[in-house]
Amino acid sequence: MRLESWNPSAYDQSFEDVAVERLVKAANIVRAAAKRRLAGQIGRGAITGINRPVYRKGDYAGVKWTAREFGQLMKSIRVTRKKSKSGRAFLKAKNVRVYAGHYLAFYADIFEHYRPFMRPALEDSMPMIKTLIGVK
Repeated sequence: MRLESWNPSAYDQSFEDVAVERLVKAANIVRAAAKRRLAGQIGRGAITGINRPVYRKGDYAGVKWTAREFGQLMKSIRVTRKKSKSGRAFLKAKNVRVYAGHYLAFYADIFEHYRPFMRPALEDSMPMIKTLIGVK
């Protein structure tokens, strides 16, 4: 028996789409767990809310990042999909990442070091992620 029209690369895109959607769902699980852990730290009083306007005097007067808004770190937790320039299947557009922090919440890595919330969220979510992806 011989298959003449067999083209396994024709299915690469559909496999890739399914795999990436599962990764995005897994990343959303981690994002939700990180937000819950951060909210738990706020609820226990480990984090106190600071609201402060932009500096009016000094070297950094008028610079946007000098302001503080309570909850900015929690708002900054997000899922992104990165794209690379490789042309091979399963590598060309499929990096899914969970980020915390941005221009206004630049202290996310410092906060993660002293009061971890991202790493424990990943560890807590691992059984659900393994089930979702299909790993034993």
